Amino acid sequence: MGSPLLLYFDQSEVDQRLAALGLDMEVLTTAALQGLAGWASCTLNHPPTYPGTVAWAEGTRALREGLFARGWMRKNETNLPLVVNAAETIAIAFTSGDADTGRKDGYPSTRSAKGPKTAQAVRVNQRQEQFAFMDPGAVIASIKTAGRSTWLLLTYRDTASRELRSELSRPIDMTEDGHVSKWAERIILTAFPLDENPQFESDDANQSPEITVEINKL
Repeated sequence: MGSPLLLYFDQSEVDQRLAALGLDMEVLTTAALQGLAGWASCTLNHPPTYPGTVAWAEGTRALREGLFARGWMRKNETNLPLVVNAAETIAIAFTSGDADTGRKDGYPSTRSAKGPKTAQAVRVNQRQEQFAFMDPGAVIASIKTAGRSTWLLLTYRDTASRELRSELSRPIDMTEDGHVSKWAERIILTAFPLDENPQFESDDANQSPEITVEINKL
């Protein structure tokens, strides 16, 4: 038996939960909007997958810069870029989600498949969730024994409803093909309208790469 999904969408509950994590709505939505701005800065002359990559890169940059003043730190782990709090109990990665992202009644998944570092982080989250479900008082102990908790800041450009949606969610499972698809917590963030006249649409399914480089000594 798994623990129930914790879903936050009421503004006061969202603000309270984010504050408990050392975060707020502004720093997260600013990162989402900066990712959108990076995407919108591209043209049809850029390679097809580049707009998604620059959205991921600019969103990651903005998230890190927004949290540095609060003592959070930059970490790159096998090309998985994270921002980690001072106590090293919480890490956040910026990525894109599917059409259910930011919908309180949805079942979101990451848009692209993730690599081994994300899979490892999800397994740690799973262990923490098992501890916490058996005994709520064991949350602190689970962090000490299982490591930090990793969250994903998911964003999605909905061209049909003309809005940018995002959420901060804690993953606990992945599909066989590497998409993060199950969550212990979902915190729904404020949605923003999109420009009425986007320059183009791109295939950015391969944004937010996570690359494992193997080096063989000669």
